[in-house]
Amino acid sequence: MLLVLEGCRWCTTDACLEHERITLLHLKPFFVYRNPLQSWVEVKGSDCCKWEGVECNTTTRRLIQLSLISTKWEDNREYSMDNRNLIAWYLNASMFLPFEELKRLYLSGNAIGGNLENEGFGKLSFTLSNLEILDLSYNYLNDSILLSLSELSSLRYLDLSYNQFEGSSHLRGKLSLVRC
Repeated sequence: MLLVLEGCRWCTTDACLEHERITLLHLKPFFVYRNPLQSWVEVKGSDCCKWEGVECNTTTRRLIQLSLISTKWEDNREYSMDNRNLIAWYLNASMFLPFEELKRLYLSGNAIGGNLENEGFGKLSFTLSNLEILDLSYNYLNDSILLSLSELSSLRYLDLSYNQFEGSSHLRGKLSLVRC
């Protein structure tokens, strides 16, 4: 009887889900340039719901918000398309698939230049059916990302301002989509 009770103690939902914690640790190297994310530790059982930039559902302990804002820029001075100090990198959006309850994803100011081929945001459309807010402002994104973003039908707010869109002139400056 004691063995059964002891085993159940390790099954509590006081911490985030282990596979989500591991996924966050896999994401960490891509977002530690300026912000070391020191609270993101590789200690088994560490509660990722208490980590910097992470918010979880208080009942299910699943991740519902991830804020990785401006992890790549040297400082927080006013953004300039001509004064970027990092080379763009390509995001593997499928790395966010384990976060099935994710509602808000903030990736502003990370020098993201696009998606890896066949690993775009469109791949998330079925799994991340709760994603309502996506902030990709202040990156290196161009027109090529628009098709994969169009598949995210649950979005209520999409911020693509200050990227490198070449289409119509309104895409060059601020572009935000708000659905009611």
